[in-house]
Amino acid sequence: MDDKRKLMRADEAQVALLDKMLEEIKRVSKESHETTETLKKQVPEGIIEPLDIVTATTVPQIITPPLRKPWRSVSVVNDGTNNCWIIVNTEKSSTKPYDLHVGETFEVDFGIAVIDDLYVHTDAGSASLRIRGVR
Repeated sequence: MDDKRKLMRADEAQVALLDKMLEEIKRVSKESHETTETLKKQVPEGIIEPLDIVTATTVPQIITPPLRKPWRSVSVVNDGTNNCWIIVNTEKSSTKPYDLHVGETFEVDFGIAVIDDLYVHTDAGSASLRIRGVR
């Protein structure tokens, strides 16, 4: 017989097969957990968090959601008296801020809870901002 197959005992084959099955189960379990966590982020909590009036000045400030729980969307209304610059997610966004004029509303909705902070400032004077985040 020229066939050079390596024969394996039945108990060794079972152990090898069970080991491969266990590794596959671990991989599927990890992927399932990651998928579950992503889906949880996509389900809105149904909580609207209006903040007290924020006064933006020439001194930049960072505004964070209460309880450090990220928002899925945010709305900022500039009640004046000056225009205001806004950046959403300072760690993740470009450095080009949005110019929010007096009387305008800025809104952004990411669909999942990823808004960690807002960066606001004015070029001159101050701006009265109404901020409402949604979790």
